[in-house]
Amino acid sequence: MDNKQKTNFSDIVFGFNKDWELKNWQDSCFKKVTYDSRSEKKWDLGGIPQEVKTVIEGEGEEKQLQSKIKSIFIKFLETPKASHIIQDISGRAEKRWKEAGKECLFTLSKMLDIPIEEFEKKYYAYFTFGRRCPFYENKFMFNQFSDFPNTASHEIMHIEFLKKYKNYCLEKGLTEIQISHLKEILTVLLNEDLGDFLYLTDRGYNSHKKIRQEVLKLYREYKKTKQNFSVFLDKVIELLKDQWEYSTPN
Repeated sequence: MDNKQKTNFSDIVFGFNKDWELKNWQDSCFKKVTYDSRSEKKWDLGGIPQEVKTVIEGEGEEKQLQSKIKSIFIKFLETPKASHIIQDISGRAEKRWKEAGKECLFTLSKMLDIPIEEFEKKYYAYFTFGRRCPFYENKFMFNQFSDFPNTASHEIMHIEFLKKYKNYCLEKGLTEIQISHLKEILTVLLNEDLGDFLYLTDRGYNSHKKIRQEVLKLYREYKKTKQNFSVFLDKVIELLKDQWEYSTPN
């Protein structure tokens, strides 16, 4: 019997969290894209109503603008359009995960050298109208602008990598900020190992382009060996330290 058939894979629970969604609207309006902040880039609002863009382009203190955004948010969620989008995209996401989810989880486990039994038993995926898809603990957001297995694999990779290797990276001398960048840089590995199951290429952030290609080269060399993931990670950590000024904003 195939190992994948015998494995107890993690579940994903789909939902919509109003409080987190409102926070994501406000963060999308006022926060810079952390990894591309050299250009002072703000988030693309995606499917957040155009009225919100008009509000943030107007005058007023941030708290006043946030209050106006909240009013738009409440009214928008009461519309049939909003309900339809949430249900439609969530349904499509769940269907796609049934098609590709086991392969994604199995490959992530192998990629990160983490037994799948150590993965979270459940993940919670919440639809967002915005393009910004944050995560914390075992929860993450997804939207209508990316194929769900792409988003889920990207975010679950973050979750499991940090659980397993964050303290290791700290012991190796990386800062919290460097580790945050590292988790984004490493998603280039998804293109190598999950290319057959993901509709879209994981492009990463512009400020990481150069180092992602070098990390991918190191990974291809590492895969030829039977060494632990930590051996590969040590090389990436040294690369990150050497190229820190090039891989991150000033």
